[in-house]
Amino acid sequence: MKRIIQVGVGGMGRGWTDCVAASKQWEAAAYVDTSKKPLAAAAARHGIPKSLCFTDLKKALKSVEADALLDVTPQQFRKGVCCAAFDQGLHVLSEKPLADNIRNAKAIVARAKQCGRTYMVAQSYRYQPGAQTVKRFVEKGKLGDVGYVGVSFHKGPKFGGFREEMAYPLVLDMSIHHFDLVRCIFGSDVRAVQATSIDAPWNWNKGDATIMAQLELNAGVCVNYFASWVSTGWETSWNADWRIEGSGGVLLWQQDEVAFSTSPERKRKVPMVKMARQYQAYLLEAFGKALDDGIEPETSGRRNLNSLATTYAVVRAAKQKRRVRVSELLK
Repeated sequence: MKRIIQVGVGGMGRGWTDCVAASKQWEAAAYVDTSKKPLAAAAARHGIPKSLCFTDLKKALKSVEADALLDVTPQQFRKGVCCAAFDQGLHVLSEKPLADNIRNAKAIVARAKQCGRTYMVAQSYRYQPGAQTVKRFVEKGKLGDVGYVGVSFHKGPKFGGFREEMAYPLVLDMSIHHFDLVRCIFGSDVRAVQATSIDAPWNWNKGDATIMAQLELNAGVCVNYFASWVSTGWETSWNADWRIEGSGGVLLWQQDEVAFSTSPERKRKVPMVKMARQYQAYLLEAFGKALDDGIEPETSGRRNLNSLATTYAVVRAAKQKRRVRVSELLK
């Protein structure tokens, strides 16, 4: 069993503690959280002794032997947490996004390389039956030549906390899932973007939470992305609703079902890919395999830079009202 220190055990961290506890590859070496209440709750839930619960990361790293660290902290803490782990000789699996800005993201990736450690980003939306079904359908050429894609996402969550204080909360916190799915499904990085940001009259966030963007992929595919976090009615799933149009028909991924259509009147369901593990459970297993085999993970920090840079390119495009090449953000 490999040992992992989890930093951040409240909120999303609770689900991760459950995944680690259920894993046959990993065991919790220690819990770290700045708040004592979720720390105590997680420890009680999984039988972790108080001696392995810390409110100070540096103390945990010095006191506990481990193979890796799991970072489930807000993005503004990512650089400090990850780099401290690398310096201690640990590999890192972190929640998305990779960092709170491109400069810090590049610094994390560089430090991981310098220390010879593996850094993997938890782009969990890739590893679910819907996404894998769509990806394999496209890869097998059943759509023919793909011409264009429409992605529509509409939710109205009221999170409170840091998200509602962010500039462009939807784009910078959520859209990376969809942009990363685009890259996953088509096996191609995003080359350039254009965008319009919308501050809906009823928006309860400090920053704009609705976006219309166009993504151009290196593979030549164009994606129209229309998304909002202030929907007042009928909602899509968290995966968004997808329409992928090709010379051989249309693939629809809507309300978490996949269907194929070759005529205006009919569509047929596409059987979902069966997966033994999904989301975080898949990621933990893939992380362990990457360490065992000495290979770079599919969602390594280096590879994930394009997904993160795309989010900031969309913000820049909306602000400057121009087409922005993603490479501008990575110089």
